Amino acid sequence: MLEKLNLNKPEYRIREDCIKFKEKVYGINFNFEYHNIPTEFYSDFENLALMNDVFSKFKDIFDGQRVNNTEDRPVTHFEYRKNPSLKEFNDQTNFMLEIADAISQESFEKIIFFGIGGSQLGPLFLGEALINDFYKNVVMITGSDPEEFKEKVSGLNLEKCIFIIASKSFGTIETLRSYEDVTGRNYLKNTFAITSNIQTAESYGIDSKKIVSFDASTGGRFSSWSPISILLAIFEGEEKYREFLHGGLTADEDLLNNKNKSPCFLMSCQDIYNNNILENQTSLILNYDWRLRNFSKYVQQLEMESNGKSVDKNGHQLKIQTCPIVWGGYGPESQHSFYQMIYQGTKDFNLYLLSSSSDSLNVKQFNGQSDSLIKGTAIDIEECKQTKKRNPTLITIDNISPSTVGALMATWENKTILNSIFWNINAFDQWGVELGKENTKKYL
Repeated sequence: MLEKLNLNKPEYRIREDCIKFKEKVYGINFNFEYHNIPTEFYSDFENLALMNDVFSKFKDIFDGQRVNNTEDRPVTHFEYRKNPSLKEFNDQTNFMLEIADAISQESFEKIIFFGIGGSQLGPLFLGEALINDFYKNVVMITGSDPEEFKEKVSGLNLEKCIFIIASKSFGTIETLRSYEDVTGRNYLKNTFAITSNIQTAESYGIDSKKIVSFDASTGGRFSSWSPISILLAIFEGEEKYREFLHGGLTADEDLLNNKNKSPCFLMSCQDIYNNNILENQTSLILNYDWRLRNFSKYVQQLEMESNGKSVDKNGHQLKIQTCPIVWGGYGPESQHSFYQMIYQGTKDFNLYLLSSSSDSLNVKQFNGQSDSLIKGTAIDIEECKQTKKRNPTLITIDNISPSTVGALMATWENKTILNSIFWNINAFDQWGVELGKENTKKYL
């Protein structure tokens, strides 16, 4: 679809007459006015979306049509945040909430959670963002290196721990091997499974009453809305869990109703402009809240696993660039790591800065750094001290809550899906990842 635009149009690179959108929705402020997207590009991009039914195509995905053509599956993660949802998804959520409530009333030393990829990055991000004393109560084990779990479970009384295996297939090598190395399979009575493969979990020895299912067509990187996020329900309860789901739904409804005026669309416009007009190779996400410190890692998987493709939905090699490299970090820490390159380096990048609203030092740093990046230095100082002007989009959150975190995550998901529509790629498969899994089996 994007080939229908003249990507080499000179006017697209003249950043003078630019859009000045500022939008506050679902407790989040999106400020695009400093990114300097030319009005002419935005107008042509908007027309491209309208003329090629981009919003109808998104709605098809939202409605559960079988758009994952290489796996002949629908996309179902939206069902978990819809209200009302289909009975199957509602039943899965309700059963998970029953299990979560039962676990919360037990006396345990820690919950040891085994998962990788989407079964780890989403729950980890939510845990850090929304669960009080998260690491006092939870051990997250993700990798295959025994040094990780030796360190993390050292000194624990495993008899008094609860174990959760999160694996859609219930065949993830790293997850099962880590569980077996830690437990010796001696604590199955204290073990719960979150999976779409109930039969295999039962054959493994998990009590059927402790297996929580979720839909096989819910991709791992989109699975935070499914029972995979049981930790949030265990420690914060049903009300906050449902607030999280509702926050995601508000972002969906905003895109479905407001279309080209939605922050999801404007972020997609920004991404395409940087990637396909300016030819910037990376997207940089910097966040100034400790509780959201791993947001860039969550986004990295979401975008790069979804859109890191070179073949279109028709099986043809693409002639345009798709997903950029996504990187980022926790702002106060990154200032003393790679900000020098941001200020004076030769590379340019798509830039997002995020912060909550408060009077604390980290927010003042966000304001100071944003101002410095936007304005740069005076031109009448020594060249060695001059910095480049950058073009960040500023995203500020009124307060970090289940609702705003859900809305932020869903906004990022939805703009990632919009990008895939413009690039005409399938955002919901990951055949490169599957190859790596298969070849690993040769060495077991």
